[in-house]
Amino acid sequence: MKKLGILLGLCVGLGACATLNQNNMDWIAIGPSFPEKTTSEIEIFTDSSQVKRPYGNIGLLRIKNLNPDRETLKRGVQEARKFVASKGADAMFLGQYNSAEDGAPNPKVTLIVYALKYGDNLSEEDIKAMENFEVEDALNSSVGF
Repeated sequence: MKKLGILLGLCVGLGACATLNQNNMDWIAIGPSFPEKTTSEIEIFTDSSQVKRPYGNIGLLRIKNLNPDRETLKRGVQEARKFVASKGADAMFLGQYNSAEDGAPNPKVTLIVYALKYGDNLSEEDIKAMENFEVEDALNSSVGF
């Protein structure tokens, strides 16, 4: 019991150990995955006017129930950047929802991240993958998946 108390104390002291994990991440694929990129290659945008190249959205990532402190949110953005890089995105469009806006007594933040793929650097293979994804999606939705 004493060890459990020490572990809980450490988690609280470190800003809640479980704030970033697979349980609070949702990925909704809107396009195919592409070859993985390095995290440093991912551009981060917070306003659509910042994106100066044609792009498509290949997925939506939500990281839910984050504590609204700067360090936790910063780690969330880093985790999102790593995740969209694993899907082959070129950039990410970052937004957030804060439950404090709805008067929650214990506010939490959800990061909302769109994984962007630039359209001006797609290979023939990439274009084919996107077309195939669209066809599969149409077929899935027509049969109720």
